[in-house]
Amino acid sequence: MPVPTPPAAPGPPVRLRDLLRPPAAPADPRVLTGHAARTPRRRTLAVPDPVSGTPSSVAVWEYAPVPEAAPGSRGAPEGDAAAAPLVFVHGFRGDHHGLALLADALPEHPIRSIELPGFGASEPFPHAEHTVAHHADAVAAVVAALGLPAAPVLVAHSYGTTVAAELVARDPSRWGRLVLLNPIAEPALQASASVTSRVLAAVAEGYYEVAARLPERPARLLLGAPPVVWVTTLAMTRTRDRDVLAYTHDHHRRHFSGFASARMLSEAYRASSTGSVADVAARLTLPVLLVAGRDDPLGSVPAQEALAAAIDAGGGTAELHVLDGVGHLLHYERPAACAALIRDWLRRAGR
Repeated sequence: MPVPTPPAAPGPPVRLRDLLRPPAAPADPRVLTGHAARTPRRRTLAVPDPVSGTPSSVAVWEYAPVPEAAPGSRGAPEGDAAAAPLVFVHGFRGDHHGLALLADALPEHPIRSIELPGFGASEPFPHAEHTVAHHADAVAAVVAALGLPAAPVLVAHSYGTTVAAELVARDPSRWGRLVLLNPIAEPALQASASVTSRVLAAVAEGYYEVAARLPERPARLLLGAPPVVWVTTLAMTRTRDRDVLAYTHDHHRRHFSGFASARMLSEAYRASSTGSVADVAARLTLPVLLVAGRDDPLGSVPAQEALAAAIDAGGGTAELHVLDGVGHLLHYERPAACAALIRDWLRRAGR
């Protein structure tokens, strides 16, 4: 059963006009996390194309631990254990910006936030299709090149959870632990998925397929159209906090269209809507933290409970938390709560 989690303190309430015309984002994201913003350093690594071996560049954003938050220091979170290295993997149409609030809220940890091929500052694969397996290949190559000193903890959101689960299932011993935020517990078009999930997935599938058939310029205009980005944000979030809503809209407006091409995006959408963590749950033989939103339109609570049970049945150890009043954007809606859950879970494991 899900572990109960205390609700977050409410922020300024969302008004009808805020939904129709999003307000300005807060100037200081500290109001959303309680922590100062961290500035990452960009690093570029060459990874081989999974099909041809041709190298392409992948951007990795490195966050050094905040000195005042180091384990045992005066500013460290209470009860903090040795801060394990974390590797972040973003979701569909995301990049490292989407997980920045979570990085801010975990200041004691060294973090490497990987931008998947074709997203953000990372180049697309020259020849391979942008699939779950190929994205997992790229993450594996990046982590190997980073040469991290200890078994890292992999932290992923949405489509990134499918990629992360695929990678970890290949060799669980390579990883310290696995954190899945808004995990894709079942394919969006599967019959057992919610009606909302299936409708959204069907509409989105047609949208991305149409865009992929257009010339690149009109395709980008369609995919990045402000009304589309606005509707997508409203469909995915359930926040009642005006600052959170404003920040989410602002980030999506600025970063939601950082993709290499319409064709690449269509491939990645197909991967995101047909694969799920459940595909490899029986091979996740390590501790797994699942954090879900009760109102997530892409993942019902029963589906998340079934996923946790499948991980346990396969020899892993799943711990599921369900946050009330949250949709599919946990990393924007409740970054501090997610960070607290991760920190406590790692502390109990001595990580």
